[in-house]
Amino acid sequence: MITLTKDLNPVDIPCAELIKIGCLFDSYKDDNSVLFWQQNENDALISFTDGNMIIYNQNSDTEELKEFIDVISPCCIFSDLNTLKAIDRIPDEEIYIYGIKAENFSDITGDELSSKELYSLLDVDGLSLPEYPYFAVDYCRRLNLGFAKYFGISGKCAAISFNTGNFSIMNGIASHEKGYGSIALKAILSKNDGKDFLVCCRERVKPFYEKNGFKFLYKAGYWVKNK
Repeated sequence: MITLTKDLNPVDIPCAELIKIGCLFDSYKDDNSVLFWQQNENDALISFTDGNMIIYNQNSDTEELKEFIDVISPCCIFSDLNTLKAIDRIPDEEIYIYGIKAENFSDITGDELSSKELYSLLDVDGLSLPEYPYFAVDYCRRLNLGFAKYFGISGKCAAISFNTGNFSIMNGIASHEKGYGSIALKAILSKNDGKDFLVCCRERVKPFYEKNGFKFLYKAGYWVKNK
């Protein structure tokens, strides 16, 4: 049975869906506009905010899950490919999940940047950013609660990660000059020293992460509701 929950177990495996849900829960568990469900304790975990759903599936009843999704009618679903297939949601885009053990790869401190400066640096082709007001509120909330880290060099590059427990996940990275992508990546990894660090990337940027030591874990995807 799928039921609302206000209590999630700490993240204990390197899974992008689970980490994303954990990061969201840490920052929004007391916000009634963000909802969390579980199916039979931990067979499946689901988050829902602003029409966007994330599904972590361990051993779910997919028929019940499909019926539930039909009722909620999310605009977008992020999950692993096997789950999306099981619930008859063919992804509009496949995503590659990579991981690495974060270490102190860099001693570059970067610049102190405002949320607007960070947004401007991250607002590039290939990154799907929300409107700035939503980004600023969400980013500042997570940062103030200690669940986000950033690195940036004015006019050059920026990276943001979200964290929960012993895990972190990249939320966005961008470079405006050759070579600065690796600088931003190593710097944000250094800020997450000791954590298991995951990225969700498109096929065209796989070589960038592989060159920097990341290992392929599995494939996920985004399903987007047709208008």
